[in-house]
Amino acid sequence: MKQQIKSAAQNNLTNLSFFKEIRELIISARKAVVRNVDTIQVITNFEIGRRIVDREQHGKNRAEYGKALLKELSSRLTKEFGRGFSRANLQNMRYFYIVYRERLPRKCQTPSGKLTEGQKSQMASGQSNDVQPSGISQMRSAEFLKSVFRLSWSQYVFLIGIKDEDARSFYEIEAANNNWSLPELTRQFNSGLYERLALS
Repeated sequence: MKQQIKSAAQNNLTNLSFFKEIRELIISARKAVVRNVDTIQVITNFEIGRRIVDREQHGKNRAEYGKALLKELSSRLTKEFGRGFSRANLQNMRYFYIVYRERLPRKCQTPSGKLTEGQKSQMASGQSNDVQPSGISQMRSAEFLKSVFRLSWSQYVFLIGIKDEDARSFYEIEAANNNWSLPELTRQFNSGLYERLALS
């Protein structure tokens, strides 16, 4: 009897593609988790870039101040959090913000705009961890940024290296719409897809 039940269950798995359905569900869920992690990383890096640029704008000699700021920030963050906060990566975050801030509505560009000058200086000096823009506007900004940034951080690092704004936008849209991985995005760029389509 037990053998018949086991055999019937195995037939159901095979005949009804039950295993395949469950497998697809698990794969889909794992992809969603990875996408969410990537999105959080991209938004976090965008916000780090925003704060670096904001801080640099208060420096008297911007170029020298910026170098010193990134070096010190990199040293402290790497000591506490490990890899991922090299000076080069912080420069990428800074440039990522500079490149992509123009695409955002004015309201979304400066959620810290609602803070008082005292609160801003507390945040900049690191004296207060609990000073934040209003919860609702911060949530709206985060939700909006999720809809804007649909690729992984490594893909955005690649994209900000493309100087032609139209080409960058083209590859970003194509990568998002076609679920290109970084190797596929790189391959399409190296094959001159944008130029070939522009010529035709």
